[in-house]
Amino acid sequence: MRSTRLPATWRRLLLLLVPLGLVLCVWQAARLARDQALDTLYSEARNELRLSAAGVSAYLSRHDYLPRLLASREAVGRALAHPGDTQVVNRLNRILDTFRAASDVSDIYLLDRQGTTLAASNWALPHSFVGQNYGFRPYFKDAIQGRMGHFYGLGTQSGERGYYFSAPVWSDVPGNESVVGVMVVKVLIAPLEANWSGQNGELLISDGNGVVFMASQPGLRLTSLAPLDAGVRARLRETRRYDGARLPPLPLDRLSSRPDGSQLVRFEAGPLAGRGFLSVSRTLPEQNWQMRMLKPLGPLKNAQWQAGFLAAGLYGVVVLGGGIGWQRRRLRRERELFASRERRTLAEGQARVRGIIDRTRAGLLVLDERSALTYLNPTAQALFGHTPVAVEGRQLTELLTPADARRIDTLRHAAGHRSAAGSPAIEVVALRPGGQRVPLELTVGPLVSPHGQRWLATVFDISERKAQEQALALARDQLEQRVAERTRDLLDSNRRLSAEIDERRRAETDLRQTQDELIQAAKLAVLGQMAAGINHELNQPLAAIRAYAENAQAFIERGRSDAANANLQQIVELTARMAEISAQLKQFSRRSGDSLTAVSVQAGFGYALRLYRARLLGAGVTIVRDWPADEVWVHADPVRLEQVLVNLIGNALQAMADTPEPRLKLSIANTAGRVRIGVEDSGPGIAEAHLGRVFEPFFTTKPVGKGLGLGLSISARIVEDLGGRLEACNAAAGGARFTIDLPAGAAAPATPRHHAREDHHV
Repeated sequence: MRSTRLPATWRRLLLLLVPLGLVLCVWQAARLARDQALDTLYSEARNELRLSAAGVSAYLSRHDYLPRLLASREAVGRALAHPGDTQVVNRLNRILDTFRAASDVSDIYLLDRQGTTLAASNWALPHSFVGQNYGFRPYFKDAIQGRMGHFYGLGTQSGERGYYFSAPVWSDVPGNESVVGVMVVKVLIAPLEANWSGQNGELLISDGNGVVFMASQPGLRLTSLAPLDAGVRARLRETRRYDGARLPPLPLDRLSSRPDGSQLVRFEAGPLAGRGFLSVSRTLPEQNWQMRMLKPLGPLKNAQWQAGFLAAGLYGVVVLGGGIGWQRRRLRRERELFASRERRTLAEGQARVRGIIDRTRAGLLVLDERSALTYLNPTAQALFGHTPVAVEGRQLTELLTPADARRIDTLRHAAGHRSAAGSPAIEVVALRPGGQRVPLELTVGPLVSPHGQRWLATVFDISERKAQEQALALARDQLEQRVAERTRDLLDSNRRLSAEIDERRRAETDLRQTQDELIQAAKLAVLGQMAAGINHELNQPLAAIRAYAENAQAFIERGRSDAANANLQQIVELTARMAEISAQLKQFSRRSGDSLTAVSVQAGFGYALRLYRARLLGAGVTIVRDWPADEVWVHADPVRLEQVLVNLIGNALQAMADTPEPRLKLSIANTAGRVRIGVEDSGPGIAEAHLGRVFEPFFTTKPVGKGLGLGLSISARIVEDLGGRLEACNAAAGGARFTIDLPAGAAAPATPRHHAREDHHV
């Protein structure tokens, strides 16, 4: 029978034509979908562009009247006539600020004939326009000539983009119709860009020079559509329109133009890098601006893919229908060939199965319904040591040990009630004619046969596996013995390690206790240094108390009780002052706690300064406080922080002992959740060779008997325990500077913008 396959030439031709037809169909469908999607994008962009242009014109034109209205007010003319009258100018400042808030504009200001700002709505702000000269701006030049002025650009003070309206202020002197000033209104253009965020596309506006000054994408602002020549840049610098901005060229690649005037563009770099857009432009004639809408080409690609898949699907259906028809015709012819091949295959398969059974490594035995042996393959003959003739008609159990014979009967009976998979495997021992025993694995299952009930027994030699199991058991016993020995060693090591850990914990406890005692000793040493100052502080109140007591006694003898009461009141106040001085010593000498809380840095400085009040007064030290007006909080222990500040201020006073004009600068700065506390003196500073060793224990440059060299070491350890660090350096103006860096307290308020800086002579 002939083959139903096509000739090779026709098959190769079909393999070429089918993919070619698919490519052609998909290409035409994608091209048509692309054109339709571009037309839709163009219509959407044109409508959105028209609405956006109307919004821009309406936003700018609603403030056009305001400079003319303000220029006619009497207060404006009075300020121009009396520019040196502060009261008149301040009144105009408040009027302009009122109009600014009511009209929702950015700034309103008045220029004199030279272009200098006389009054402004932002007169009270740091970036006030008052005193600034804007004579170079085109809106001033237009208005000073009697015309209405319009201008857009960056503010020279605020740096914000804005649109400026100007109007001339005419003289109110009869017969003198001259321009005496210019009224200017600035409107921010950033709110316009905020309204563009909801559009499906990017919107930008460029001026007559091609500079993009408004865009929905911040990265496109203050760029140019094309490189600017030197003449254009010179004119822009003259008017300071963009106030020194670089104005780099926009990395825009124009791919192609369409008949409707739109363009296909692509950005090579920047925030829109790698993306394609449909660019549609519109002119704003009143401002001489060009507005562009960039619609992303994502919908275009999606439409092309959808059309291509649809065309490919339809093409596939047509090709599949033709293929199915041909395949059905071919199947009818194949069935006839299959029937003849099946008969030949069956005969060949039977011969092949017989050969496999004879050559398999598994022993196969066939039993009849009485469990008598009817067949043994060569592998089974080798395992049992019998020929088929010698065992034909004998029971399988005769070839096994007596114990295994009973198990075989039970196994065969159970296999009859199971599925075709047969019984589970069991281990048996075969008896060879010479008395040799061979361990086997045996399974029994029913066998379908046209001659009645048959059983198929499968046996495998497991002698090698048994030997491996014995070796594995021996290895397991040896491993268990080694594990037990290793476990005893580990228990001994754990006991020694536990003893070492306990000893280390005791050492750490002793070390911490010694450290706390050393810190307390350092505090008591500071108290000893302050003893002379405290003695002076207490002697004055004691002398005054004695004088007041003697006076009171004399007044009582004379019967002047009112005067005596006044002296006694002075005695009470002096004793309160002495109690306050002793309380400071008691507070400084107390031990610190372990819990950390929010601590005021200003309060810690105040406490330390009160302790050294006598020494500061006696040495004539100038104290400079450079910190915020509000409280600054750190996460620390108040006692330990006060001890560090007291130690640093005490060291600073010792360093300035021989300085003619001692000066102590205390600073606080709060940045990024951290607080930096500075103590700077005007002494000789720290030698460069000693900077790396100032925090080492027992290192000191003081004479013998003046210190142990533990103060800075203890202070550094305290700051580390509080989660910070202590640094030392030399100040630029001379002297030493110590800086404490600590985490800000959880209850600390935000860092104020203006810092208070105070100088006091104690």
